Amino acid sequence: MDRFADIEQIQRDNAEILRPPRRLTVPEAAEQYVYLDTPGGYAGPWKNDLPHYMVLPAECLTSRDYEAVVFSGPAQTAKTAMLVDNWLAHTITCDPADIMVVQTAQDTARDYSKRRVDRFLSASKDLKNKLRKGGSSDNTFDKFFRSGMILSLGWPTKNQLAGKAIGKMALTDYDRMPDDIDGEGAAFYLAKKRTTTFLSRGMTMAEGSPSKPILDPKWEPKTPHEAPPTKGILGLYNSGDRHRLYGKCEHCKEYYMPKPGIEAMHIPEIGGEPDLDNIGLICTCCGSVNTDERLFKKSVTWLKEHQTINSDGIKSGDGRKSKIASFLMVGWAAAFQSWSSIVRNYFHAKDIYDRTGDEEALKNTTNLDQGAPYLDKTLSNTRSHAEIESRAEPTEKRVVPDFVRFLLATIDVQKGMFVVQVEGFGDQLESYIIDRFNLKLSYRDDESGNSQPLDPAAYLEDWDVIIKNVLEKKYPIVGTDKEMPILKVACDSAGRHISKGVGVTEKAYNFWRKLAKLGYAHKNPMLSRFLLVKGGSTPNAKDVRETFPGSDGRKDRKASARGEIPVYLLNTNTLKDNLSNDLDRADAGPRYTHFPVWLGSFFFAELTAEIRTPKGWVNPSNRRNEAFDLMVYARALLKIIGGDKINWNNPPSWAKMTNDNAIINSGFNKESRQRRVRSKGVQL
Repeated sequence: MDRFADIEQIQRDNAEILRPPRRLTVPEAAEQYVYLDTPGGYAGPWKNDLPHYMVLPAECLTSRDYEAVVFSGPAQTAKTAMLVDNWLAHTITCDPADIMVVQTAQDTARDYSKRRVDRFLSASKDLKNKLRKGGSSDNTFDKFFRSGMILSLGWPTKNQLAGKAIGKMALTDYDRMPDDIDGEGAAFYLAKKRTTTFLSRGMTMAEGSPSKPILDPKWEPKTPHEAPPTKGILGLYNSGDRHRLYGKCEHCKEYYMPKPGIEAMHIPEIGGEPDLDNIGLICTCCGSVNTDERLFKKSVTWLKEHQTINSDGIKSGDGRKSKIASFLMVGWAAAFQSWSSIVRNYFHAKDIYDRTGDEEALKNTTNLDQGAPYLDKTLSNTRSHAEIESRAEPTEKRVVPDFVRFLLATIDVQKGMFVVQVEGFGDQLESYIIDRFNLKLSYRDDESGNSQPLDPAAYLEDWDVIIKNVLEKKYPIVGTDKEMPILKVACDSAGRHISKGVGVTEKAYNFWRKLAKLGYAHKNPMLSRFLLVKGGSTPNAKDVRETFPGSDGRKDRKASARGEIPVYLLNTNTLKDNLSNDLDRADAGPRYTHFPVWLGSFFFAELTAEIRTPKGWVNPSNRRNEAFDLMVYARALLKIIGGDKINWNNPPSWAKMTNDNAIINSGFNKESRQRRVRSKGVQL
């Protein structure tokens, strides 16, 4: 209390401290106590009828059923006014408690204090009278009230979000905050920790427009209300009970949830230009176009995940259970922005992108106008597995087509198995997937004589299955009585370690040494049928680099290599770029890949698991991606043996047609292997 307060002031302040909470919700308190006086804008009492969709989210702020409220929505929705300003008004007048509003930075906290809080308190007489008297009670970042409550204005730092308990925490413009606050975690969870002391009276609120990038462009919703995987506000939304807005269709009279992005809108054209005067929202129930914007916005209502609503507006079901009340609103229901304005902003941004390639304006209008997350153009063009699977051809299983000249096998070492893929190449490197299988059983037997599961990281002898099942494997050639052996095998040499210096790499090197003695492996890649590869993505590196681990005189720390074993280091980013371009080829011919239908959907899902980002190829959902990796290894093999530089008018003997192909007609027998081991410089 102020040093020179009179007795009446002391009595009033004491009465304010002892007054019990008023039983009003945040929206009710706003209409009773909040008066707006915006310079150049609206002046008058707050009304809930226009942004009526904000009533339920604000009511959840005082519900004992929830410990947090999360709201994701576009600009011009009154979300900050209702969930921050009006929550402050309710706290000051009805339920005094310490409250902290966290802005994105110190400057924005100062601006919010001067432009909104000070004007807000000054315009509303009931709020202004609750301020404690004295200059020290009202400063930029802290405001003290007669009830004893303190309003703090902060920003996302460890010091601001850690420390003493505060019953109410409000985070605004959440997606503009760092994902990790000084190594302590996300701002929402740091703020939430400060309210736990208050049990069911504690409340954390986060609101903002979705601006974090979509982590997986191949994402497909498992439930109707699920949002794309992102960090930030949509990530918080997905962890809650997932409220979405439904509006009534003016045609079928059913309630429907429009799509979040510009695809929700029907935009006719006149003379090849968009007709913005006759746009309409597409009903997801009947497909008709709704043009009565006012009717739609007036009718919108919230449903939780798993709730339903009939044409009379009666809701059914309890919905998804969560202690977080989460809301996702799209721009089509925004009270203070018209459909035509949103669409106009979109086409303006699209024009900038078409002319300059700059996506920033498109991203902004998608986030702020449409209330939707933005998918980078380089990611949105990512092919789907269904798209490639539709190209699959009904052909005989594991039979070599007549256009194939040679076979390459590639091996990925996984825990408990070898994943093997065989690809055939023909004129101009037109290719065909011949085989795909997993080797899971070793030649080691248990006491009953049953084969033991493979463990490539632990047992060198388990690698012997590669000899019979890959190196010595042959495939029938369609229309002939001949078989085609595998020309080269590339095997991944990197993998898990079971102890220091012991694991896949050590076993791969020792297996190569064993194969060298048997005539399968050689330092000269043209004399070797088994080659070790290792993925890498060093910028500006060659697609394939031959390396000899341990050749610097120091023993290889992982596998005791002494410079005698060639390992081919791959620039996987550039190799995957080239493969991706090949997979985009629409017509059979040079560098086109044929897929047999018997491969199954799993193969095509693996083939499209990765996406290209500005930083390189990534697998955002950690899906199985062996098909893609193994095709990359095959293209690395092509470069190693010069397959990408073949003169197809006069190809080497191993790349000729079936009747003239030296490998098909002579094969790889033991005698020929021994001759190659003894030979110096003799190529296939």
